[in-house]
Amino acid sequence: MGLLDTLNNARTQVIVIAFVCFLCPGMFNALNALPTAGPSAQVTKDQQNASLYLCFAIMSLLAGGLNNILGPRVLAMIGGTGYALYAGAQYNIFKVTDNGASDVIPDSANSFSVFTGAYLGICAGMLWAAQGQICLTYPTEGQKGTFFALFWVIFNCGAILGNTVATALAWGAGSSGFAMNDAMYIVFIVLMAFGSAVAFFIQPPATITREDQTQVETPPTNVLREFVQVLKLFTNPAMLTLFIPCLASNWFYTYQFGAFANYFSGRSNDLKAIFYWFAQAVGAWVLGNMFLDNTKYRRTTRAWTGCGIMVGATIIIFAGGAAVEYTQPATIDAGDSTGAFIGPLILYMLYGLYDAFFQVYTNYLIGAISNDSETLSRYAGYYKGIQSAGSGISWALNGFAFTGDNALSSVAQFWVMVVPCAVSCVFFAVYTKLFVKDTTEAAEGAEATTAAAVADAEAKA
Repeated sequence: MGLLDTLNNARTQVIVIAFVCFLCPGMFNALNALPTAGPSAQVTKDQQNASLYLCFAIMSLLAGGLNNILGPRVLAMIGGTGYALYAGAQYNIFKVTDNGASDVIPDSANSFSVFTGAYLGICAGMLWAAQGQICLTYPTEGQKGTFFALFWVIFNCGAILGNTVATALAWGAGSSGFAMNDAMYIVFIVLMAFGSAVAFFIQPPATITREDQTQVETPPTNVLREFVQVLKLFTNPAMLTLFIPCLASNWFYTYQFGAFANYFSGRSNDLKAIFYWFAQAVGAWVLGNMFLDNTKYRRTTRAWTGCGIMVGATIIIFAGGAAVEYTQPATIDAGDSTGAFIGPLILYMLYGLYDAFFQVYTNYLIGAISNDSETLSRYAGYYKGIQSAGSGISWALNGFAFTGDNALSSVAQFWVMVVPCAVSCVFFAVYTKLFVKDTTEAAEGAEATTAAAVADAEAKA
């Protein structure tokens, strides 16, 4: 029985959405992890990403409800259209600067980049709402970590492939060459364009059968009901507890893909990015499958284990990051100074591992409090919305607020990255204590009890 014969199976649908993301945001991640050809191009990229994530934040909050109305296939097909346009705008900047030889960017090219960032933000909000419903709703209670890990592994293989191609094409340019060239941009644009086509194989949620043979339920809904339910997310105690972790979950990319990347030559950035995304794939599978879905232990035990892993990883990895940051290494090339490249490469892999841990654990916590398709679709939209707002603010700090002589130092950017991640660990512990129970039914009861207590306190006040 082939893949097409099992399209209505829950696991197959996770694989389908994973391959959509392999081609679209996976390739986007590969492209976004690479430095630009000059300071002006980097500022334009920061502005493009700021507009992307701010629009992404707004759309994500609405897209969960929109997904409940239109379904994940429509949202994923529309959502996939923005990625190739985004890459095309970056290619345009590369060409108008004479392949990186000039640092002067016409206003029209800059404006087009910001527009494509905004358009991609709208598209990404749709795509990730569809992904959230599929990955959070289709698994059984004992598979939520595994299914998300499966998605994360396939999704990040897109970035691995993208950066492998980039490394092969850039290596001959030597240590002084740029990370990007014409062939690379064309490869990224073509692969991204295929993502929307793959989304055609996403099936309606009501036709999906889980691996315990239960059916995914999708009650009828309407625009007004979805709008009201989205607003209620901001009074939901569980979602409010996860506000800081959601905000921090992509916050670190600005430093890792910007200031930290400046320590490496162009071709070395291509190479280290392969290992970064590989570490993400490994980290997702280890935490999601081996720990969070290890049914030998109760769900509460697994959730607390995950919390402990997050605390330990935050302390150890960022301590290593501080050690590298305060030594301020000179530009490192993997070919010319392999020994000097190894240490920072290992740190960068640990950053990738940390990102995977953060995403898998946060999604696991969200999925632990409900099995309802509609509810989880809105929760996924909330998660991506707040996450994208954090990313937008992070990119805007470098793209709009702190530029030129007023630019933040690399050390300052490092600590701006660390603080929200460290604070998130506190909220992970609070959430696990208050809302994670051994069964989803008990968790839904705890969430309702907490909400009632909050409402009662407000009424007495």
